[in-house]
Amino acid sequence: MVRCNFPLMVYLSELIDVEVKDSTDSIIGTLSDIMIKPKANTYSPLKYLLVKKNKGKEKLVFVPYDYVEILSKGSIFLKKIFSKIPTENELNEEDYIGIRKDIWDQQIVDVEGVRVVRVNDIKIGMFEQKMCVLGIDISIKGILRRLGLEKLDVFDFFKVNLIDWRQAQPVKGFLKLDILSDSLDKLHPADLANIIEDLSLNNGSELVKSLDSKDAAKVLEEVDPHLQKIMVEYIGPEEASEILDEMSVDEITDLVKTLPKEKASLFLEQLKKGTARKVEKLIHYPDNTAGGLMNMELVTVKPEWTVHEAIEEIKKKSPSQRSILYVYVVDKDGTFYGTLSLRKLIISAPNTKVKNLIFNFQLSSTLKPEDEMKDIIALMTKYDLFTAAVLDNTDKLLGIVSIDDVMRHFAPDA
Repeated sequence: MVRCNFPLMVYLSELIDVEVKDSTDSIIGTLSDIMIKPKANTYSPLKYLLVKKNKGKEKLVFVPYDYVEILSKGSIFLKKIFSKIPTENELNEEDYIGIRKDIWDQQIVDVEGVRVVRVNDIKIGMFEQKMCVLGIDISIKGILRRLGLEKLDVFDFFKVNLIDWRQAQPVKGFLKLDILSDSLDKLHPADLANIIEDLSLNNGSELVKSLDSKDAAKVLEEVDPHLQKIMVEYIGPEEASEILDEMSVDEITDLVKTLPKEKASLFLEQLKKGTARKVEKLIHYPDNTAGGLMNMELVTVKPEWTVHEAIEEIKKKSPSQRSILYVYVVDKDGTFYGTLSLRKLIISAPNTKVKNLIFNFQLSSTLKPEDEMKDIIALMTKYDLFTAAVLDNTDKLLGIVSIDDVMRHFAPDA
C-alpha cells in the first residue's frame, strides 16, 4: 500500500485512542499519549508516542517518533514492522512530559482577561520539517471537537481560540505563559489573588512560588484567609518563609493564629528573628482589639532630628514599607511624642527640628491595645484619623491601626 505523508495539522483529540499500525498494517495498540521535551520559546517536536498495546506483558510502550510515517486524524502508521522498532518501556519523567497527561485539561492564566482558562485541545502540525506542538486551543470549539460534536456547529458560530505554544511554559500539572512573567507586575495584587483563587491548590501554589518574594507577599495578603492558610500549609514552612518575611507583621500574625500550635511554631522558627519576635508580641492580642489589628510597619523619628534627617530616614526605610503617609515621633526610650504627615515634612525648612513641628498633640487621640472595635472607630472618627497610634501604659509606641485595618475587619473577603 502506498501512503502519502502530507504535512497535516491535527488536534490531540483526533489522535487519542486511535489505532496504531505498523508497516504491515498490523494493529499494535492505541495511542495513549504523546511525549515531548519542552524548551522555552520554541515549538516542541514530538519525541515519542505512548502506545497502549493489545498484546504483551508490557501494556504501555514508548515508540520513538522517528519511526512514525503518518500521524493524521484517525490514522497512525509506523514505518517498520513493530518488532524492528527500538521501543522504550519508560522515560525519564524529569525530561519528558505527556501532552495528554500534563497539558490537556490543565489551567492557564490569561493575564489580559484577568481570568483562568482551560486547555481544551492541543494543535499539532509541521514546523521546519518536524511534527511539533503548535498551539493550545482554549475555545468552546475545542470542547465540541473532543466530544465529537463539532459538526453541530453548522454555521461556524464558535471560533477556534489558539494560544501560540511558543508563549507557553509547561510545568508538571500546570501551564503558564512566558508572557505571564512580564505581565504579572501590571496586575494589581488583588486581581492576581482572584486568579489564584480560581486555580487548583497545586497550580495556585506554583504560581505564588514563581513570583518574586515581595510580589508573592502582596498577592498572598489579598488571598481569601481560608485559602491563604491552606496554601501556606501546602507550600510548607521552609519554602513559605521567604514570602512570609515580606508580609506585614499583622498579616503574618493573623495567618499564624489560624494554624494549630505545632504548625505555628514551625512557621515562626523559619521567620527572621526580628519578624518572629514581633509576631509573638501581637499573637496574644484578641482579633477585635487595637492590639490585634495594629501593625508595626511604620517609620519613627526622634524629636531632636531635623526635617532633613527625618526625610533621609524615610528614604532609608521606604523599600520595606507598603506606604508612608506619616512618621511617628518617639524618644530614645520609645515614648510617643506625636505624628507628622509627609506633607508637613516636605513643606518645612530642612533645618527645622522635628519637635518644633508637633502641634496640638492630644494623648486622648491614641489607642490602648485592649481598646475594642467600637472604641477604635469612635476615636478615629472623632479626630478624623487615617492612622491611630497604639500605646502601652507607659505611653510607649507599640504600633498603629490604620483605617485599612478597620475596613478589612468588617470586609475580610473584599
